[in-house]
Amino acid sequence: MALVTKADVKTYMDITLSPLQEDSADLILAGLQSEMETYLGRPVEVNTYTDEVHVMGSDHVGVPMSSFFYNHDSSDSSSRAWPTISTFTDPPETVYLRNSPIVTVTSVTRRSASASATTDALVEYTNYLVRRYGIDVYGSLPNDKITVTYTAGLAGGSIPMLKLLLLRAAAREMQNMHDDVVGIKDLEPRETALAEIGFLEKELMSIKRYRRIRAA
Repeated sequence: MALVTKADVKTYMDITLSPLQEDSADLILAGLQSEMETYLGRPVEVNTYTDEVHVMGSDHVGVPMSSFFYNHDSSDSSSRAWPTISTFTDPPETVYLRNSPIVTVTSVTRRSASASATTDALVEYTNYLVRRYGIDVYGSLPNDKITVTYTAGLAGGSIPMLKLLLLRAAAREMQNMHDDVVGIKDLEPRETALAEIGFLEKELMSIKRYRRIRAA
């Protein structure tokens, strides 16, 4: 599925395309959308994905569940004393998924590193929590394999700016190969300047707010 279609391009440019030009338009639109998604670091449409991630080892020994501030009964004469017993727990492992923002998580399974281990289906709120960038999984051990099926991506159809930038870039590339432009180049004694292709720097800057910044 494409955010911008050939019909959108023909309406935007008010032109008709030959069958060969329509094939070229498909290549141009697919390439431009891929270029935009590479820049943003995320898909511009919501799609379904499946990621397999191995849990990395953690240096955490345990995190105290109690607050740093201990509430005492007002009648307790030793209200300044610290509690002598604390309960510790291991923090959840964060599984970062390749695509974001996450819309829904369909299923999460976990398989331990042991060869004889079974694959367990995890339950939301009991075994994991969903974030915009991934999930927090509880009770996992190093090298456990977490498999997540989910939908993710920007709602590009409801962000007019993304569609407009795709149309502008596609129009520039289509203009270079359109029959009218080709005819002008054939008649002109001097070479006709070609329209700049791809996205302009100022266009990319206008959608920088949607960019995902990540280390990997």
